Amino acid sequence: MQRPTNPSQPGSIGRTVAATRRLWTTLACLLGMTVSCAADLLWGVNGHPFNAYPGISIEQQLDYVSDLGMKSYRVNISSADSATKLAELVEAGKQRGVQILPVITPDLDLDNGTVDDLYAQAYHLASTLVSRFKDDIRVWELGNEMENYAILMPCEMQDSGIQYNCSLGPAGGTETSDYFSPRWAKVSAVLRGLSDATIAVDATIRKAMGTAGWGHRAAFTRMLQDGIRWDISVWHLYEGDPEEAFKFLATLGRPIWLTEFNYAGGSQRGEKQQADALVQTMTLLRRYQSPYGLEAAHIYELLDEPYWAPSYEAFMGLVRLKTRGDGLWAPSGRKPAYDAVKKAIANGNAGSSSSTVARDSLPPADQTSVPPVAGIGAFHPCSLDAFDKSVFNHANQIAYAYCLVLRRMPSPSEQWREVIAMKKDPSIVPLLTKMLLSVEFRTDNQPVGLGNAQFIALLYRTLLGRAPDGQGLSAYVSKLDSGEVSGEQIVAELIHSYEFRSRHTVLFPNEPQQGVQ
Repeated sequence: MQRPTNPSQPGSIGRTVAATRRLWTTLACLLGMTVSCAADLLWGVNGHPFNAYPGISIEQQLDYVSDLGMKSYRVNISSADSATKLAELVEAGKQRGVQILPVITPDLDLDNGTVDDLYAQAYHLASTLVSRFKDDIRVWELGNEMENYAILMPCEMQDSGIQYNCSLGPAGGTETSDYFSPRWAKVSAVLRGLSDATIAVDATIRKAMGTAGWGHRAAFTRMLQDGIRWDISVWHLYEGDPEEAFKFLATLGRPIWLTEFNYAGGSQRGEKQQADALVQTMTLLRRYQSPYGLEAAHIYELLDEPYWAPSYEAFMGLVRLKTRGDGLWAPSGRKPAYDAVKKAIANGNAGSSSSTVARDSLPPADQTSVPPVAGIGAFHPCSLDAFDKSVFNHANQIAYAYCLVLRRMPSPSEQWREVIAMKKDPSIVPLLTKMLLSVEFRTDNQPVGLGNAQFIALLYRTLLGRAPDGQGLSAYVSKLDSGEVSGEQIVAELIHSYEFRSRHTVLFPNEPQQGVQ
């Protein structure tokens, strides 16, 4: 659940596909083909039976799901260690006519893991889980809102070599360039690992994959570009009308599952507001079922999680919880939304022959309309005057340091590598030192045979924007000639000088901002 972004218009492609889908469904119903002509949506709800609210048994959770008239319980699973509990949940679900929709959310170190390692770890987890449950679970959701990790943040480098505006918030996700390539490569590796493993176990098992909703449409484009295979397009909804998003998703030629939806903030702004909004959304979703191939919708979530208060995360449930005082939880009454949802499902099911959704009943849309991902451009020159020096995040500091020393912008991968390093050691000094002693810096600025005097003059011009005074130059050259100090020591001395730090204050956020830049 992230901040909303204004979606872009899908254009004529989405409208054409939607119209084709409506026509196909109508003809199929008239001809008696197997499609969801009369069946209601597959309604479900989210829960966390493996890692939340101890004291609430899985049987009690599933009793709520069944009582609501729902047929699906979406649960997160991050480790093979939870497989035994998942087996218990599946068995208890069978007894109540409730399908289990597991969403595999691997517990991985995306920052520090390599692309190959992340792929292998995701593959192993999916292979282990899907193999064990291949006869009981025929739909798996692979990953949850993973594209959020890759969304371009202020001051980060785009594939084009242009720095994303430091004064803006996170990118909207509507364009392929809205994703930071070094992080997207890791997201893609995890998603490919999950998908490839599932296919290797049983190619007929359906793979549901998608995004957090909002404007994050271009993640699907990048998934296609990367050859990631999925069968159901997943979307999440916490406010607004999803029709424009559904129009876009329809162009992908796959059925749509809305695996999370609720009123923004749940009941935080009032329990009646949540109830009314959920019913309105459910009515809207039924309207979009046939035109856009919407098959399933899962409310987020079944039970409140009061331990997250005061965050909205504490108020998203249909059932209140209270503490029992011994570290365990107990139900504390149904919210108005519970009864409202139950009634809405019952009313919709009246006259429906089945709540089972059709599979592969609609023709795939032409995917050639998906735009290509922009290629990574060459290194771009830069100007220190163009930087927003009021922004002190690591991405901006790294870009500024590259421009200062190497007179170019970093590539996205270079910038991300240094961001990871600065998460462990927030000082910019190691990066500056490395660049000032790099082959690139010396090759660009030092002709072969350049002596110590010229080296000192170059450091002064680069770091301080001036020539060294005679006395300082002589002292440094003498120490270098005699071996008393190294070039690295002189670099460190200049970087730690008051003159340098006051001149480039954006690099030193914890010091008084009084210098001239």
